[in-house]
Amino acid sequence: MNVSEILTRVKRQFGDESGVQVTDEDIIRWINEGQRQIVMQNEGLLETTATANAVVNQQEYVIPATALILRSVSYQSPDDMSYYKLEGLSMPQLDAYIDGWDGDAFSTGTPLVYTIFGGNILLFPIPDRSATNAIKIYFNRTPVDVVTGADIPDLPLLYHDSLVKSCLQMAYELDENWDGAKEKAIQLDADVALLRGRDAWKKQDTYPIMTVLPEDY
Repeated sequence: MNVSEILTRVKRQFGDESGVQVTDEDIIRWINEGQRQIVMQNEGLLETTATANAVVNQQEYVIPATALILRSVSYQSPDDMSYYKLEGLSMPQLDAYIDGWDGDAFSTGTPLVYTIFGGNILLFPIPDRSATNAIKIYFNRTPVDVVTGADIPDLPLLYHDSLVKSCLQMAYELDENWDGAKEKAIQLDADVALLRGRDAWKKQDTYPIMTVLPEDY
């Protein structure tokens, strides 16, 4: 479903096909907001990775600009060249567990933990070597914004109808139709929960077993 089709469906269901109250610009903005919100609710969407070079004696590394949700950080072992997941700690946890980490109290080495501060990834211990692509970052990327009617939302097709519901929720809120907005919000939450469950199934080796109970006969 492209943006033009979403525009038509939203305005028709809202009852404003001429676009007097709800403009195309409004709906396009709501589509983009809806895309980001749906990814925030379903971390199985738009998963990607990026790598960064480790630099000797450098502790801070920039999070990719497209990252919406940071999932994990791994570091490549110099021994077997495999990536091992680093333990993620909040800044207070790092201060409590490894007091003095920010300075020269500890020697450099192979990083074991990381924290996030100021939009950067901070590694500890500080790398003792420079290595290409030694840092691997797993994250959900920010959906690409739609701009024109010919654009197609960056979410899988199954989520396009959910975007329509998201836009209608915004339209009803604009119209101060709180009952309509609440109904669409409930429908949207149900959609995302259902689709999130389907995405989870895809990552399992086996599907849930359907058990037939006696009362079902």
